Amino acid sequence: MRLFEEFIKEFKALEAKNDEQFESILKLVNDVQNALTKPYMYASSELDKAIKKLKIRAEEPMKVAITGQFSSGKSTFLNALLAKNILPTGITPVTSKVNYIRYGDEFSVMVRYKDGREAFFQVENIADFTDQRSVSADDIDYITLYAPLGLLKDIVFVDTPGLNSQSFSDTATTEAVLKEVDGIIWLSLIDNAGKMSEAEVLEKFMHSYQNKSLCVLNQKDKFSPEQVKQTSEYVERAFKKYFSKVIPISAKQAAQARSNKKETVLEESFEGVLKKLKSNAAKNGYIVKKEIFDEALEEFNTQSKALGKDVSHNDALLKESNIEAVLEFIYEEIQPIAINAKEFAITQDIKLLIETLIEQEDTIISIHTKLEDILNEYEKEARRVFEELKSRFAKALNESLLKIEEIVDKIAVEILSKKISSQRVRYAKAKAGLFGGKELFSAHQYEAPKINADEVYKKLFFDDDLIGKMFKQYLKSLEVIQDEVNLQNAQVFKKLEAKVLEWQKPNELIRKAKPLHSDIQFANVRKFASKSYENILKPFSDEISNSFAKISSEFKHVGSLLKFNYQNATEVVVAFLERRIENSIKLYEENPTQFSIYEPKLDEIKERLKTSFHMYELENLMRFNRSFVGKNYDRLSEEFARINKERIALITENRAEYVNLKEKLTALLDLVPSEQSDEEP
Repeated sequence: MRLFEEFIKEFKALEAKNDEQFESILKLVNDVQNALTKPYMYASSELDKAIKKLKIRAEEPMKVAITGQFSSGKSTFLNALLAKNILPTGITPVTSKVNYIRYGDEFSVMVRYKDGREAFFQVENIADFTDQRSVSADDIDYITLYAPLGLLKDIVFVDTPGLNSQSFSDTATTEAVLKEVDGIIWLSLIDNAGKMSEAEVLEKFMHSYQNKSLCVLNQKDKFSPEQVKQTSEYVERAFKKYFSKVIPISAKQAAQARSNKKETVLEESFEGVLKKLKSNAAKNGYIVKKEIFDEALEEFNTQSKALGKDVSHNDALLKESNIEAVLEFIYEEIQPIAINAKEFAITQDIKLLIETLIEQEDTIISIHTKLEDILNEYEKEARRVFEELKSRFAKALNESLLKIEEIVDKIAVEILSKKISSQRVRYAKAKAGLFGGKELFSAHQYEAPKINADEVYKKLFFDDDLIGKMFKQYLKSLEVIQDEVNLQNAQVFKKLEAKVLEWQKPNELIRKAKPLHSDIQFANVRKFASKSYENILKPFSDEISNSFAKISSEFKHVGSLLKFNYQNATEVVVAFLERRIENSIKLYEENPTQFSIYEPKLDEIKERLKTSFHMYELENLMRFNRSFVGKNYDRLSEEFARINKERIALITENRAEYVNLKEKLTALLDLVPSEQSDEEP
């Protein structure tokens, strides 16, 4: 059996071999920390804590849990490993909380309360917080014992409550600890080993940890070597699926041998002297008088001389205890697995952490993409609807134009119907007589057309107001078209508004789905969504309003051409016809052989009325796809396409930040080693 000091020496050599692997893990964590805590990453406090926790895990020694059923001697065993009687021991269960035993520059106890408080006490007070016989510690979360022992630089021991506790919380706490430690030492008393009660506990709690678990059978000093051997072999066969190895020990012998070792006694003596000096210094303003120091030094020298006797028998007792076989298992079996397991676990945690952040960016990117999809789909839909409305209202305006032509036809027919024939006389020179004399004229009767203007006006405008009624009805129908155009245009915008507001509603209230996600990034999403009207909808709404103004102006122009024009236009045409008739009569009377009397025709009257009614201008405004409504829809389509392009550019610019962050995270993820450890826990 090799001595404990040899194991330490071998471990140091092994530790040197693992330095490169350790530095690699630590560098990876540091690189991840530097990358994820850049200002532009907007890291959450939870993410910062998670990274710091990973860093602590990367830097801290391996953890070895000491567990077993109640009253199996866990505290005594730990005292033996530490060569220091620190933890309270007794017949009744004494460990009521998880105790972490870590390296520290001096002995102290840190108590972590469930409300987050931490308090430090002298090591002599540890029983006040761990011993069920002396304290009710319901408000304590866990306890950490710090001790200046070399072994603890390499190992953190975790002393747990037993797994056969009647307290569900104690058992659950221990079970949680077993999942996170690098190694497990299951402590059992030799005379209890292999019993059904223990088998049930092992099956329930230890079935997943065979590769990192050691079974230690305590109190071998109470049995013969043959009994110890038989029990050990039985446990190895019966419980091999739970443990890598079974080692019988005597914690009592180990504690006795170590506590009597010269180095241990000297260390304890020095600690006692140092404690006295500190106490005296505290009482005297932290000034140590020379005589007090000399007295303490003399006391230490006296105790050192007393240790001059031979204590070599302690080495034999230590070997007999077999405690160093436990240390051998820790250093040669658990430690190599622990480093690989730590690397694997930290790597997996880093991957999960980065993937969680990538998932965050994907969520935010998809929110922006959804809005972009809404706009792209809307542009196609709006263009299609505008084309349909353009065709629909082109037809309506064309039909409206035909109604004006019907009115013109009605007026033309009425004018023509009021044409009468009047008897007229013209005087022509008679042929001179044979003998000359006075010039003679002869009378010739003829018929000439005449427009009975009074009857026309009376019929069309005064008595029945036929044309006035027709125009009023027409102007009302024109207003209906105008209102319908504006209503339909508003409905086109309403469709976009409804879709954007549907998108906005959940996103202006969105919160991060996981603690690691960024509060600031999701706050920015909420802010962006809350400004949907300003950022997205307003330009479309403004364009619809512009369209409303333009359409209303055009319809007003059409109405102004007709509203007060129809009577005047009719009078102009009648006057024109009357002048032309009179002019033709005058020419006819002057030279009947060359000129004829003008006879108004229906087509000519219609043509004159069209000119007087500005029909050609109205045709340019209202005829099919050349109508002002059609042109307005062409302009709307172009403007909506332009606005849509600008809004998508805004979304793309806003989304680019998250796309860039995702690319950085993906690149970082690619740097994380992908191969799995052979010793995956």
